[in-house]
Amino acid sequence: MEMNDIFIMIFSMLLSFLMGAVGMLFFGGRTALNYLKVKVSRGRKVLIFAKTRFGWRSFVAKKKETTLKWKYDGTKLTTDIAEGSISRYLRLDMVFVDADKPARTISLKDGELYPVDFDPVVFNNLLIRAQTRPNVDGADELKKILMGILVLLLVVGFGVLMIYFKLSDLTVATGAVL
Repeated sequence: MEMNDIFIMIFSMLLSFLMGAVGMLFFGGRTALNYLKVKVSRGRKVLIFAKTRFGWRSFVAKKKETTLKWKYDGTKLTTDIAEGSISRYLRLDMVFVDADKPARTISLKDGELYPVDFDPVVFNNLLIRAQTRPNVDGADELKKILMGILVLLLVVGFGVLMIYFKLSDLTVATGAVL
């Protein structure tokens, strides 16, 4: 195996990783991005599900001993962590807060992963409905066209890169100048 083949393999693996990460963030929405921010912080941040007037939303908060500092609609909020209110969600800390009363977290009973009025099935269904709804102004078609063009450009660029490496190998083998 030649060095160029190794570079092509590494480049294709990085490209597929980046395309997967961008796809996950594109289809996962804000909650996926917040999850990744908390996961990368290694315990310095906490995932917050805030109960708003319009439903549950996810936020990221910085953890300072027994308080959480986070932003909601441009205002900085400080929330005290109640005893037993932190639950583990996919290997990271998560709390529930009422956005109208953000001074304290919502306390959970022993063995509960989420509050009584938080319905994960409905939350998931609402996210799916929001992501699959048709857009009236045609912005969805524009996004699909732009994503198609981006994928096509990446594939063509990868092909050109492979052809360049093969031609450079061929010129080295024949002694010609490229």
